[in-house]
Amino acid sequence: MAAPLPPAPLTLAIGPVTITFTWAGDRWSHRVTLHDGRTWESVEGPRADGDPRWPASPVIVELSRLQTPRGEAILGVGLAGRSHFSASIGPDPRDPETALFEIACRLIEPPTWLGSTYHGPSGTAAVAPPLAGLALPSTIQWSYSFSGRGLVLPPCEPPRDRSDS
Repeated sequence: MAAPLPPAPLTLAIGPVTITFTWAGDRWSHRVTLHDGRTWESVEGPRADGDPRWPASPVIVELSRLQTPRGEAILGVGLAGRSHFSASIGPDPRDPETALFEIACRLIEPPTWLGSTYHGPSGTAAVAPPLAGLALPSTIQWSYSFSGRGLVLPPCEPPRDRSDS
């Protein structure tokens, strides 16, 4: 019997930003491309420490496309080790020409790393939420965006720890 075909790529265009999700083995990876040709590739799999429970980027194994009042969006879910990830990618409510990535991870054990990692025009970039003083179990959230200027990191803010959820 033949192996099943991988899912077809999914593409989401928001202003000058195009995000293309491609099935890569056991999860979705993605590439962010700007109209000027600059690209950022998500780094998938374990980080240098090799611990698969704390991958370089959130593990996303299911994607859904939906319409929102702000336009089309992609929702994703997945897990690594005993942690569950969710992602929402869509137009930023403050700027419809900007793609907003909102990520959450439900933790029941202390992470050695948590965040999103990309290979981009200037090398590797990582977005990581602060984890100091983390009470478990917790849901940790972080966000970042891509606009015509490139990867936009949020201003430094206190961790969004939802220990009660």
